Amino acid sequence: MLRTLFSGARDAVARVLIPDAGFTWKRAWSLRLIELAAVSDIILNVVPVVSDWLPWWLTLLLLGGAYVARLLIQNKDADNGQGS
Repeated sequence: MLRTLFSGARDAVARVLIPDAGFTWKRAWSLRLIELAAVSDIILNVVPVVSDWLPWWLTLLLLGGAYVARLLIQNKDADNGQGS
């Protein structure tokens, strides 16, 4: 019974995940920059002592970098990967 449960769960996960997840993760710069912006914003708001070391505009810079990475860099990679 457990074996069928685990195999069903494995099949469900395999259907949800994209087949080239490693390739996508290597080029997901917008996601990484958004995560860094969230972490820096949390750190700046939770630990006030760190605000002397991290500038207030760091979150804005990281979000701007994520915007550029998503629109310019990742779209260029997607066009090259289609092969048409």
